[in-house]
Amino acid sequence: MRIALVSSGLVPLPPTKGGAVEEYVCQLVKHLRRFGVDAVAIDARWDGNSIEVESINDVEIVKLPVKPPQINFKRNIIMELMFGRAVSKYLKNRKDFDIVHANTAFVGYSLAMNINRTYRYVYTCHNPLWPEEKVYLSEKIIRLIEGYTMRASDIVVALNKTMYKAIINKAGVKKYKVIIVPNGVDIDFFKPGLNKDYILAKFGLEQQNYVLFVGRIIPGKGVHLLLKAFKQVINELTYRIKLVVVGPFTRSFTSNDISTYAKVLMKYAEKELRGRVVFTGPVDRNVLRILYSNAYCLVLPSFTEAFPMVLLEAMASGIPLIGSTAGGIPDIIIDGVNGLLFRKGDWRDLAEKLSTLLNDKDLRNKLAINARNIAEKLYSWEIIAFKLKNYYRALM
Repeated sequence: MRIALVSSGLVPLPPTKGGAVEEYVCQLVKHLRRFGVDAVAIDARWDGNSIEVESINDVEIVKLPVKPPQINFKRNIIMELMFGRAVSKYLKNRKDFDIVHANTAFVGYSLAMNINRTYRYVYTCHNPLWPEEKVYLSEKIIRLIEGYTMRASDIVVALNKTMYKAIINKAGVKKYKVIIVPNGVDIDFFKPGLNKDYILAKFGLEQQNYVLFVGRIIPGKGVHLLLKAFKQVINELTYRIKLVVVGPFTRSFTSNDISTYAKVLMKYAEKELRGRVVFTGPVDRNVLRILYSNAYCLVLPSFTEAFPMVLLEAMASGIPLIGSTAGGIPDIIIDGVNGLLFRKGDWRDLAEKLSTLLNDKDLRNKLAINARNIAEKLYSWEIIAFKLKNYYRALM
């Protein structure tokens, strides 16, 4: 059985400073190969003229040459469509793939428009906005495109029950086509007890003396809610604690610019929370796992989410979670077991939950132990890859 897992083409494989879809592709390829499946990742090569094949960290990657677009308008969308077209052409000239598994809307659409029935087509929906009732025009257009892709697929992978219902009810995908297989986490890479004092010292941090956020610094992630809640909480604490915000300052992982939103947040933090908030920008994975492992907790105050990997990474690192009730977050956080939930968009409720956790170390430690245990039992990539392997087999 030969499987092609197709990336977005936007973030080079393997990802080093973020990219959930890209991590998903690489981890599945690595673990499927360990099960004896001939799996490869397909990525874009924007600076070359020939196909390049390389193996990095047990992941075989086929890089297809694609000529970069000359315009900047909707550049990422155009790049995805161009990459998808290149993948379609590559697959047309190859007859040895049994299954092609796509993961992003516009690459997936390009492939769905040119499906070669010598292989079966699988699509994983990572789009967090499908469960939402009210969306902007741009998302309505994406829903038309992604809906077509999912209906054309032989199997659609939903990451949780919330996404499963939305895909069936809103995208019109036949129920028998949709399966639920969550994201996974590398439980050997992300784990408790990773003490690297020099990394913590670089950011002026101490073990279990900071609250952590990991993700893109965009309005949809609700970072502004976290800053407001944190301001209220620290005024009531009898000890000093910091907030660490990790992630790129723009919507794109490939951009080095700082968005207006990020600038406003940093200005607010400087004025209202002097010296208590650390913005690290994007960090590589070796630094990230140290920051997870030594944090007091992770907070994810998003307005929309599908199945955020940062929650799984934090759980595997043995720290408790605080998350909003948005999207698939409640499918991961069991309130009072591995973390605490707060009402989406309610920074006062977030402040209350954060205060509860910061003032109760016994509760914190109980949630942390449970988080690690759940990560091991439900979300290791070995378990996830094995489930998908069986679904692939059923398609043959």
